[in-house]
Amino acid sequence: MAIKVFISKGSATTTKQREFIDGVLHTLDVSGLSPRIMFENEWSHEQPLTAIKKVIKECSGAVIIAFERTIIKEGFELKKDGKEDLANTTLPTPWNQIEAAMAYSYGLPLLVIAENGLKSEGLIEQGYDWNVYWTELSVEAAKSESFKGFLNSWKKSVVEFHSRPSKELSDPGKLTVAQLLRVMNIPQLWSLFAAIVSLLIAVATFAYKTGAGKWPWG
Repeated sequence: MAIKVFISKGSATTTKQREFIDGVLHTLDVSGLSPRIMFENEWSHEQPLTAIKKVIKECSGAVIIAFERTIIKEGFELKKDGKEDLANTTLPTPWNQIEAAMAYSYGLPLLVIAENGLKSEGLIEQGYDWNVYWTELSVEAAKSESFKGFLNSWKKSVVEFHSRPSKELSDPGKLTVAQLLRVMNIPQLWSLFAAIVSLLIAVATFAYKTGAGKWPWG
């Protein structure tokens, strides 16, 4: 079964945006991954944040496709040391930031793809646990060797995340004996066996001494 990855994207409003999204999704498909998109192949009667959280928890990676959604012709941003001119600034959908933060909070590897010219801020900027892949929006860009290389590097982290023990198994208090034995490696099993044998010997010795020289099984 293909590994599920969550897709965060705004609604495409131009042919260029639609073609780029289709190109990215196709590249993910041929890489053996299953893109999950809210209200396209994932449906829920619940409010968006609740539904998104549940879908993200079922995925092993997240792809953030950020492209122009808002254009600021004139304006500025107030900062502690002054103002930043925002004239002709372009911003993606705020859902990119929300969904990226949710995916990151669950430890999912992020593949952040951003259209050249977007304002670099929040999770769509350098300096976090991932590099942003800045690109022009075109079918050729989605099929380029550089993008495939970037994606394959991220996919390795996705596969590693997918192969980890489940959250339930990572909580020792919820493990059954069978689950515990499955997640232990050979040296750990030998250590456990040695500890059990040592404990049995100690109990038997104590019973022998307190039983007037008689072994407990005699």
